[in-house]
Amino acid sequence: MNAALIQPPTVPALLSGPRLRAALIAGCRRVLARRDHLNRINVFPVPDGDTGTNLAFTLNAVLGSARRGRGKDVGDLLARVARDAVDGARGNSGAIFAQFFQGLADALGRRSVADASTLANATEAAARSARGALAQPREGTILSVIGDFAAELRRQAERGVADLRAQFTQALHRARQSLADTPRQLPVLRAAGVVDAGAAGFVDFLEGVEEWLENGRRALRLPPGLRPVTTVNDTDVHLESVETDSRYRYCSECVVTGTGLDPTHIRAALDALPLDSLVVAGGRERIRVHAHIDSPNRLFEALAAFGEVAQRKADDMHAQARLRASAFQPVRVVCDSAADLPASEVERLGIGVIPVRVVAGEEDFLDRITLSADELYARLRQDPTPLRTSQPPAGDFRRSFELTRGHCDDVVALDVSSRVSGTWQAAVSAARDTDPDHIHVIDTLSASCGQALVTLSAAECAAAGGGVAQVRAAAAQAMENTRVYALIADLRYGVAGGRVPPLLKRLADLLRLRMLITIRDGRIKPFGALRARGPLMERFADRVLRRQGKDRRWRAIVAHCDAGDEAAALAGALRERMKGLDKIWVTECGPALGCHAGPGTVVVGLQRLPDSASDDPVQP
Repeated sequence: MNAALIQPPTVPALLSGPRLRAALIAGCRRVLARRDHLNRINVFPVPDGDTGTNLAFTLNAVLGSARRGRGKDVGDLLARVARDAVDGARGNSGAIFAQFFQGLADALGRRSVADASTLANATEAAARSARGALAQPREGTILSVIGDFAAELRRQAERGVADLRAQFTQALHRARQSLADTPRQLPVLRAAGVVDAGAAGFVDFLEGVEEWLENGRRALRLPPGLRPVTTVNDTDVHLESVETDSRYRYCSECVVTGTGLDPTHIRAALDALPLDSLVVAGGRERIRVHAHIDSPNRLFEALAAFGEVAQRKADDMHAQARLRASAFQPVRVVCDSAADLPASEVERLGIGVIPVRVVAGEEDFLDRITLSADELYARLRQDPTPLRTSQPPAGDFRRSFELTRGHCDDVVALDVSSRVSGTWQAAVSAARDTDPDHIHVIDTLSASCGQALVTLSAAECAAAGGGVAQVRAAAAQAMENTRVYALIADLRYGVAGGRVPPLLKRLADLLRLRMLITIRDGRIKPFGALRARGPLMERFADRVLRRQGKDRRWRAIVAHCDAGDEAAALAGALRERMKGLDKIWVTECGPALGCHAGPGTVVVGLQRLPDSASDDPVQP
């Protein structure tokens, strides 16, 4: 290991690249170790319990950049760190942290070293840059602590303090005082009995640097136990007293790349949108935008006028708040959005849903968030140009796993069949990188209504207090007892996407046939056709029940692609024919399936229920 990382600086008058690198590593690792605590005290601007996770994502990017950087120049290192921080930033505090690094990089330029006065000037410039990234900066947040830290560095430099260690120690002391003062500045913090979580993360970062200054190499490891910072005990957080500071639903983010980007101009252009918590961080070639908004796609469309929009993300803060306020469960269940779950069950059981991506030309949509089912089918009816789907990036899974893991002992993820999508593999990779001992990924070998019924079984077991072995057993039994069938109205969408041979479509059109498909062993298989005449849904029900039988207890989900009347008719036919049908839901097929199946398609999932409680793995 580089000698500068092993020992604290012995000549504290100058900050060199290797010393800065070690300080960054130590600061980042301390925040990573504190993320659960930061999540628990997070109540502003929304009590969604994700500040620690957001800062962990942001500083993981900084950590990776610092560990890769071997240069000797402070300026070059900070330029790389700032770029990677903007790329990796998540959440309000993460974007502010990234802009702080961007401000440092801009102020230090190409300097090889920095003395106390230079560092004080650069930190003040970074504090101004971080504040300038927000449309509506608030006191009592990370901005206040950054500003007070920078002001104290300046005071020390003006007093003639040239020793970087002494200068930093006094500035850290001021930052701790500023953190302790945040409840006085923000009533929501005072009501909850906490300090600001983002500000606490910044102080944690500084304390990691302090530990390196004191202890050298030992500070570069993740410590098993950390000194408490100025805050309250986690159990003293009074969420019942907290009111959200944001009235919008989705925490939305993206990265805009281009040339000559102007953050001030972009921020002004976004002021016309109905949003809050706007942060525009970055430089002239790469900008991270964060905002709370009800229609994330309006944000992304507005930003497309300035450059290429990538890394689109939209977290449902309402769902996060419900999860945080709910009773503790040993196991929580998540799935990808290929599962066509009834919205009422998602909310009732607290199921986390990770959106599949839908790609239309140069546009990238988040299933059900930036592209609704209605919008998809209207688009397909106007233009049958094929749309593509892609699995959620591993980063989306990691973030969901991190957030969910903070509210349970184990996470069980149930994903669309690995034989039709790479989604399961992305989830496995994310679980391995996040917490492989406590995140369990299951390939459901199904999709749409079938995947949804398997997910419901697992989530019901978890909600009943089942442990991870019981939840996995419930999922396994549900997979054995669940089948899914679809009636495809128009094969042109399957042909356009390369999933159906053109000859089959021509034959179906000639004979006026509707194709029947199922999923067997995880693969999509045709199993017949019906003439498109007469009581089609009744004949579809009869065809399905000949394969399934109807003399046992069942439950079902019927989903449709812009075919609500047909779905209602199918549900009615199943109720008439299945005396043991306990429950049937009717819902829409999301874009994950709809862009391949096309308007008019109807899907049904049937799940045989245990005959007695003794057969039921849901019982904890």
